[in-house]
Amino acid sequence: MTVPIQIPWDLFQGKVAVWCECLAAGARRAVLLPRLDPIFAPVEEDPARERAYHSLDWRLVSPSEHDWERYREMVDKMVQRARLECRVQRVESIARWVGGRQVAVPQYHIWLYREEIVSRKIDQLYEEVDPQERRELWRWLLAWTTPAGARNPSV
Repeated sequence: MTVPIQIPWDLFQGKVAVWCECLAAGARRAVLLPRLDPIFAPVEEDPARERAYHSLDWRLVSPSEHDWERYREMVDKMVQRARLECRVQRVESIARWVGGRQVAVPQYHIWLYREEIVSRKIDQLYEEVDPQERRELWRWLLAWTTPAGARNPSV
């Protein structure tokens, strides 16, 4: 019997909704959305568990390009509703099952932001080769900020 592996889309949708609210309130400069993690399954089923894990031939079952498309479509709808901006950057990623072979995995960075300066900083981040400068750009992009229009209610 084969059990289909499904991505919990409602979990991702909930996270995107929360981050959209944070950005709309001005509490963050940018958000890097959670990625879709690689999921592996054995090529041949072994329901009786007669073979050791390390002897099984594992294959990548998710995330596929279709999974990423679905995620990006969901994000686009929510971003439009919140009047935010979205950037998608493909990054190279290699996944490997413990002791198994390496496989190329489709992976994307999906950024949410409000201001044009953030878009320019994202461009700089992916072009920067100096690790210290990259670290500073990551910190600046993902920093918490004072929410727009926030005031101290006790004053």
